Amino acid sequence: MGKHYYIELSRNDIGIVSYFPGLELKDDMNYDWIDDVLVPVVKPIAERKSKKIQETPITFWTCVRNTARRRAEIFLFVTPAYPGKLIEDALSKALEPFIYGKVHAGIERLPEYAYPCLQVFRGKLIKFYLKDEAAARLYLPSIISKDDASHGYEPALDIIPTYGPIEEEEELGLTPVEARILTVSNGNECRKFQQSLTPIAMEVD
Repeated sequence: MGKHYYIELSRNDIGIVSYFPGLELKDDMNYDWIDDVLVPVVKPIAERKSKKIQETPITFWTCVRNTARRRAEIFLFVTPAYPGKLIEDALSKALEPFIYGKVHAGIERLPEYAYPCLQVFRGKLIKFYLKDEAAARLYLPSIISKDDASHGYEPALDIIPTYGPIEEEEELGLTPVEARILTVSNGNECRKFQQSLTPIAMEVD
């Protein structure tokens, strides 16, 4: 087995929560909201030279859930929940173009069904995938448009299995890294450990 990278994350954490109706998905049924909508707005944050931004692992988690406003909305959680004004302002500005969304609606505990999708750290934009040891498969969290006959198009979370290695996407500047979700460590412990590393992730055989 070749070398790969992984980062340990924990859902036992709180994050800044924003939510969006995902109307961008209606433009193209082949859209993946994470790659086609979220990545372009997050990528400029990774390119910023600020030491504070470079040295803070900013992780994006996502899920889709019903709300009082809509049958399905995309929820985006960002950890750490209190990154400081510089990072909060950069995130808020980046997410502003999303239509009819609520940016930084509050602070909320990560739900069990939220999946890590992206991370900005040390000038890299990392794309997370998950690994199922039992099935020997890799999975990519994606948000696609689902056609509901009675309610029209709605965003839906889809965990897509892949049968080969996930390649680096140079045109998007994405580095693929496995997300290992820990059940015992809290988010603060995981982030402190990441920040103490010189490389962006751990390497194993």
